[in-house]
Amino acid sequence: MRNIYLLSIIFLCSCASVMSPSGGDEDSMPPVLKKTLPSDLTNLSSEQNITLFFNEYIQEQSLKKAIQIFPSINEKIQYEYKGDRIIVTLPSGLDNKKTYIMTLNSNFSDEHNVKLKEDIVIPFSLSSLINDGKISGEIYGSFTKPSILLWKGKINKEEMLSIEPDYILSGSNTYNFDFLPYDDYTILAVDKYNRRLNLNENIVSFSSLSHISIKKNIIGKANFFFNEKFIEEDSDSLETEKIDNAGNAVLLGKVSGNFILPTIVSISNGAHSFSANVGINGEFSIVNAVEGDYQLVAFQDRNNNQILDTGSFIDNVFSEKFSVYPDTLSLRSNWEIEIADWRL
Repeated sequence: MRNIYLLSIIFLCSCASVMSPSGGDEDSMPPVLKKTLPSDLTNLSSEQNITLFFNEYIQEQSLKKAIQIFPSINEKIQYEYKGDRIIVTLPSGLDNKKTYIMTLNSNFSDEHNVKLKEDIVIPFSLSSLINDGKISGEIYGSFTKPSILLWKGKINKEEMLSIEPDYILSGSNTYNFDFLPYDDYTILAVDKYNRRLNLNENIVSFSSLSHISIKKNIIGKANFFFNEKFIEEDSDSLETEKIDNAGNAVLLGKVSGNFILPTIVSISNGAHSFSANVGINGEFSIVNAVEGDYQLVAFQDRNNNQILDTGSFIDNVFSEKFSVYPDTLSLRSNWEIEIADWRL
């Protein structure tokens, strides 16, 4: 009788908590959204429940900072954790003329703490329509965990510091805003975005465009660049010795298309950076590079400081225009590589 009593307690305890099956290969894939209920996320109502079904169990703790609704709302998002399901209760007072976007950002993870590489984006509407405006782009340079901030309308830098963005999207090398209303937008890239800091205290990169306009069948485009932070050697002779021992690699090339002098070409790989001026005929040469794999960038050096400036909140200057060569360059000692015609 005592054994039956103990077994009953164990059985009841095991049923009381949400647990996933054990065993199997080590999990390295982030969770995948399988479906939603309802499947058609139009004509919804405030305070309605949406159930999100995943292919595996979710880490409950990760939900606290992962679920967001845009355009931004002041109300706290209510949800219920069900292991491999999440039941989200829509906030009250939503605008029935807007398309909203529910995102699960890079904080979201499965029970093995495998996080999302890209946000899961779920559009929904209280009307019968879902907006189809798009803004997309690429992120270059040296960054850790970029986010793209988007404000609806044409606002200046001072307003960006005081107004919360309407949309936030975690990026990687690329980003895509979908389901936007046709309008003008102001955009900014931020690495390791920290809401607790003032925006001008974050690591930011502006686009070369002050504003983006999207219309039917027109996708807004904006690219961003984060400058690399090179670590200075304790001894200049150490760096010189490394370069001398490695020998020189040579990069020759010619650019064409839409470029205005002064234009700089620069190669960098996180450890080294080399640059050269583009001549009036578009030709350039870098003859003293250390061998290695490099990213090649060309930019219009408006202020003649030999650096790709990506804007700041201090002045009203945005990013200098730049182009990134589509392939990684592998430079070798005592070898010469030539880029015949790079159209900017």
